[in-house]
Amino acid sequence: MKKIIFIISVLLLSIIAVTWLYFKNLSTSENSSESVFKVIPTDASLIFEYKNENSFYDIFKDFSLFEDVLGKNQIAQLTVLKRFFVDDAGFSNRFSGTNLFFSIHKTNKNETEVLIIAPFIIKQNTEEFIGNIKSKYKIISDNDSKQPIYQLAFDNQSQFYFMLHQSLLIGSFNKDLVSHSKNQITAGKDSAEFKIDFKSPRNKNSIANLYINFSKLPDLLNNFTDKKNPEETFGLKSMEAFASLNINYKSDAFMFSGITTVNTKAINYFNLFLDQQPGNNTLKDILVDDAASYNFFYVSNWNKFKNGLNLLFEQRKETQKMKAQLKNIDLRHSINIEKELMPILGNEFGVMQLASGDKIGLLKTKNTNRLSFLLSTISTENDEEIRHFDDSNLLYYYLGDPFKYFARPYYAIIENHLVVANNVSALRRFLADYRNQKFLDRTDNNINFQQYLSNEGNVFYFIHNSNAKGIIKSFLSQPAFNNFKSDDFDWKNVYGLSIQFSADKDKFFTNFYMNKIPKQQNNIPTVDSLFIDSLTR
Repeated sequence: MKKIIFIISVLLLSIIAVTWLYFKNLSTSENSSESVFKVIPTDASLIFEYKNENSFYDIFKDFSLFEDVLGKNQIAQLTVLKRFFVDDAGFSNRFSGTNLFFSIHKTNKNETEVLIIAPFIIKQNTEEFIGNIKSKYKIISDNDSKQPIYQLAFDNQSQFYFMLHQSLLIGSFNKDLVSHSKNQITAGKDSAEFKIDFKSPRNKNSIANLYINFSKLPDLLNNFTDKKNPEETFGLKSMEAFASLNINYKSDAFMFSGITTVNTKAINYFNLFLDQQPGNNTLKDILVDDAASYNFFYVSNWNKFKNGLNLLFEQRKETQKMKAQLKNIDLRHSINIEKELMPILGNEFGVMQLASGDKIGLLKTKNTNRLSFLLSTISTENDEEIRHFDDSNLLYYYLGDPFKYFARPYYAIIENHLVVANNVSALRRFLADYRNQKFLDRTDNNINFQQYLSNEGNVFYFIHNSNAKGIIKSFLSQPAFNNFKSDDFDWKNVYGLSIQFSADKDKFFTNFYMNKIPKQQNNIPTVDSLFIDSLTR
């Protein structure tokens, strides 16, 4: 009996010990991740994280999309670092099993650099660690005795700068970037830009994660253009939101899914789609074959959306102007546009941009005949099927930011769609393509692309790389465009990029997808999920 009690006691203590060690290591991992985000400079808009394990390198050894979009020079530098963090047994065991972080930062005009943060498994003796490096590499340090920045020379002439802070190695091939992180630490100003749920099983179980700070993306875009408002080109203006996305492996694509949290107190256009029910994006089915991009939206509750839009107009001090305009329409046309228009609006609307740069606005309607009659009373005929709005900004007042571009557009109604454009020729071309069924979704490459996208959502962004090349050229500054089309990058292999947001009360489920143009024999490739429970509700 005593023997049985002893065995049970040992088993119980073993279970307690294993459980304690598990949660201790879990807590250590979470604390390590938290410490990483505190030292990343606040201007970071993109952070990539992956597990420093052989499984990651084995899976991605033939994955070429990193090189296509980051550039051969950047990949060459990261390959040199891999020898240090992974291949060199004398150092790799200090980082084995930890998560490595790579954040993107603008440096000089038209340039970005990567900051690498590598947590140690255990706290290092600085002198011993630096001494080990000196035995294999040429290394020097600056004159700061408290927090020196070290310069490490590799055999390919690359100069890597790093510092040690607590249990972190913080480094970059750009010394100023390391200094930026150092200054932030010295000032005691932790970065609060990235709000991560470190206890989330989604992040812990994923082999790689992508974090996007949408509020900082405009600053990053600004660095590569001479335009004043570059964010408007991509429809990402006024997004106080942060995405935490997990990777799903596909050999020829970036495929991420996860959660986007927003500042729910902010009054902006993006937040108007919170707490709306997701719906099917059918507007993508009528994308003409020269469509370069689109921003489409789905609204399930128009009253809630319009109330939020009115608050946005009040914040912008546009309410009085809007009311005066609607009252003027009522008096001149003897019609209550406010009462008549809302009930016949469909659930979908948005804007597509053509390769020519022309923009086409689209709105689905519940009652084509009623909409046709209503708009005919406040417009002037241009020809048999195209009319011209008599008043300005009417669509902007009801649909918001995407339609601010269409102040007093030409329009046509085809089937159950209102189609608008700022010039007659662009509208006629679209109508001709529509009737001739010249749609992008009939092409093999687009069929391949669409099969990995969600059918439902509230906010949809898409860029077709080839069709958008003229728009991209006009957007980028000349030095940035020269670099973009150089041999260092291979963007011509990329088919397109999509971001989808599906509302769930105070957050969005999010899909990010970018793929390469598939080879003919791989038009419908398979996908292996590294995170099975992705994007479930």
